[in-house]
Amino acid sequence: MDAKTLNIPDEVKREIETFAAEVERLNRGEVGDDDFKRFRLQQGIYGQRQEGEQMIRTKLPAGKMTSDQLRCMADFAEKYSHGILHITTRQDIQMHYVKINDVPQGLEDLAQAGITSREACGNTVRNVTACHKAGTCANEVFDVGPYALAVANYLLRKELTQNLPRKFKISFGGCNGCGLAPIHDIGLKAVIKNGNRGFSALIGGGLGSFPHAALPLTEFISEDNLLQMCEAIVAVFDKYGDKKNRNKARLKFVVDKLGLEKIKELYQEEFAALDSKTYPKIQTVAEEPLASPEYQSVDCDADPEFQLWKSRNLEVQKQEGFHNIQVKLILGDFTIPQARGLADIAEKFAGSKLVATVNQNLMIPWVKEDAFGNLFSELKKIGLHKAGTEEIRDITCCPGSETCNLGITASRGLVDSLNKEMENDLEISKDMDHISVKASGCPNSCGQHHIASIGFHGGAKKLNGILTPHYEVLLGGRINEDKVVFGTSVIKIPAKNAPEAMKSSINDYKKNKQEGETFGEYFDRLGKSYFRELLDPLKNLPDIEQSPESYIDYGSTEKFSLEDRGQGECAGAVTDMITDRISEAERALFQGKLALEKNSLKEAGEHAQRSVIASAHALLVTEGMDFNDDWECLKKFQSLVIDMEIVSPQFAQLIDNFEKITDAPDEKTAQGWLTEAGILLKECKAVQEKMASDKSLRIRVGDGDSKKNGSAKTSTSIDLLGVKCPFNYVKTKIKLETMASGSILEVLLDDGEPSENVPKSIKNDGHKVISLIEEQGHYKLTIEKA
Repeated sequence: MDAKTLNIPDEVKREIETFAAEVERLNRGEVGDDDFKRFRLQQGIYGQRQEGEQMIRTKLPAGKMTSDQLRCMADFAEKYSHGILHITTRQDIQMHYVKINDVPQGLEDLAQAGITSREACGNTVRNVTACHKAGTCANEVFDVGPYALAVANYLLRKELTQNLPRKFKISFGGCNGCGLAPIHDIGLKAVIKNGNRGFSALIGGGLGSFPHAALPLTEFISEDNLLQMCEAIVAVFDKYGDKKNRNKARLKFVVDKLGLEKIKELYQEEFAALDSKTYPKIQTVAEEPLASPEYQSVDCDADPEFQLWKSRNLEVQKQEGFHNIQVKLILGDFTIPQARGLADIAEKFAGSKLVATVNQNLMIPWVKEDAFGNLFSELKKIGLHKAGTEEIRDITCCPGSETCNLGITASRGLVDSLNKEMENDLEISKDMDHISVKASGCPNSCGQHHIASIGFHGGAKKLNGILTPHYEVLLGGRINEDKVVFGTSVIKIPAKNAPEAMKSSINDYKKNKQEGETFGEYFDRLGKSYFRELLDPLKNLPDIEQSPESYIDYGSTEKFSLEDRGQGECAGAVTDMITDRISEAERALFQGKLALEKNSLKEAGEHAQRSVIASAHALLVTEGMDFNDDWECLKKFQSLVIDMEIVSPQFAQLIDNFEKITDAPDEKTAQGWLTEAGILLKECKAVQEKMASDKSLRIRVGDGDSKKNGSAKTSTSIDLLGVKCPFNYVKTKIKLETMASGSILEVLLDDGEPSENVPKSIKNDGHKVISLIEEQGHYKLTIEKA
C-alpha cells in the first residue's frame, strides 16, 4: 500500500484557502481567538503553551508514508518550525513552533505531497492507527493496512464527523494485541471466518483520567460491511454522546451510561438505517517490495554496535528474504537532516517505504539481509543507529509542560533522566524486554501511562510548604492479546524521585520474581500495599536549603509553578465549553443558510433548531447543570435565561414553537427560523463577551440570595466528592456567590484534577485559599470569600 494514495478531497483543499482567509480575519480583529480555536483544531493545529506558537499535526493513516512525503515534512520543519519532527502515539508526525501566518502555505505544501492535517485534532475521528508491521508480520491473519486507509479516507471530512461530542479513535490489528484494540473507541482485529475476511470489534475503550477497557461489539463483521459498521458506531456516538460535559463526552461514558446491550441495539438501528447506502469497495493489493537502486554491500560485522543493533532492531518479515528495521527515536524526535537521511535510506534500500510506530519510532520495511551493513552505516552517519526498540529502554512520552497547555510537569525531562538511570545504574537483560515504561505530563494519558508496566503521570503537591512537581506512580499495566490491565496507582512522589522509583521497582522484581513471571504478574501477586511500602521513603525530600534543585522541574532553573498554564483547568474547561457551544451554534446557522440557498427547507429548519439548542447549552454551562435531554435544556434556558431577561423575552415564543421547526416549512418560514436563531446567537455571544469583560463565569447572580444573606459572615461546607471538573468548580463558585464577603467555605474535593485545579480557579477569581489539606484519600479546601 502506497501512503500517497491518501485522497485529499477537493473540499479540504478549498478549506486551506478558507483557512488563509480566516487567518487574515484574525489578524484584522474580525474574529476572536476563541472563535478561531475550533476551526484551527479541525485543521490539525494546536495552540502551544508559548504565546503565538502553533503545533501542526499531520494525519498519516496506519503511520505509512513515502520518502517523498517525509522529505516534504522535513522541508516544512525547515521553513516554518524549530527544526524538530515528532512522532506521536497515534502514528502522526507533528511540528512545533509554527507561526499562525505561516500555516496556510505550510498546509498547501503538505497537500501537494498527499499529506493532510485535517481532523488530526479536535472533536473528530483522529488518525486511524494500525500495527506498524501490517502487511509484513509473520503472525498476522491478513494485512489490515488497506482497511485502516479505507476507513480513514471514508470518514475524512464527512459531515457526521465534524462536530462529535469528543475525539474518536479507531485502530486495527492483524494478530494479538498489536493494534491496542482495548483502549480504542473502535478496536478491530483481523479474523477469517468460513474462508472470508472480517474483523472482531471492541468498542468504548479509552485512557485519560478515567480509563475504560473496550467491550465486545461483534466477533465478526465482514470486510464488505466494515465501513458501514464504523459509520454506524460513530453515528451512535454522535447522537448519544454528551455534548454538554466535555469530561464525560467520550464513547466510553456512553457505554457506561446506557450499557453494552443498549449500545448494541442502537448500533443495529443505525446499521440498518445505512443499508441503502453504497460503500466503496476496499482495495486490498498485497504488500510487495518496490525496485531499489543497486548497491555494494558494506561489512560491519566487526563493529560491536552493529551486532547489538542487529540483535535488537531487526525482525524477519513473512516475505522471504526481507526484514523490518526499526529506527529508535529518543522521545519520538528527529531533526531535519535526520528526516532527509531516513528518506534517502528508505529510497535506497526499501522502495521508499517508511512507517511511524505507536511506540514513537520509525520502521523501514522490505530491507534485504545484504543491506544491513549499508543501512546501519547510513543510520550511524545521522546518529540514529542506537539499539533497543520495543523493549524496556524504549520509553513512550508526551510533550508535557514543554509545549502543551495542559501539561503540569516536564515529562520529556523525566524520560531523559529515566534513560540515564537505565544506562548507568540498571543492569538490563533480555528477559526484561516485556517491561514498558511510559510517562505523561498530566493525568490525560497521552503518554499511555495506564498501560505501562511502570507508568508516571504528572501532578503538583505542596511539600514542606512548597509547591513541587510530583508524579503518580502506576504499576502493573499491560495489554495481552485483547485484554487490558490498567496500571494501579500506588503512590504520589516528587518528580526528582521518579527515577529511583523505577529503579527500585525493577530491582525488586529482578530479585524476587518467580520463574517465568512477568512484571505485571509479579505486581498482581504482591499487590499495591507491598509496592507502596517499598516506595514510601520516596515521598519525601530534603529541606529546600539542603537541596533546592529537588523542588524544581526537570530542565528548569525556575521555581515550580502552575501559573503559565493559564486559567485553572476547571475555569478553563467552563470557558471552553461555552466557546464550543457558541461555535457549534454558529456553524449550524451557517449550514442552515447554505441549505436555504439550495432550497433544502426542512434541512434549513433542522440546522436552525441545532443552532438554538447549542446557544442554550452555551449559557447554561455556567449553572453547573448537565442535560441529556435537549427539551429539558430549553425549558431550563427559558426559566433561567429568557425569563430573567438575560436575553430578549421575545425568545420565549421561539421556545414555545420549537418542535414545529422540524416540520417542512415554506421558504419564508425557514428564513424566519434562521433569522430568529441568528438573533439569539448574537445575544448569547454578547452575554459571553460581557462575562469575559467582567471576568465572570456566571451569568445569573440571584439578588435575592445576596440580600437574604445580608452582610453577616458565615461558615459552611459543601461535599463535592465524586463531582468532576469543571462542575465542582461551578458549584463552589455558585455557593460563594450566596455568601457575604469574609465568609468561610470548606469544600471536600477528590484527589487528582479536582484538588489540583479548583483551588487555582477559585484563587484566580480573587478569593483567598486558606488551606488545602489531605484527609484520607481526599482534600479539604478552605476558602475565604473576597
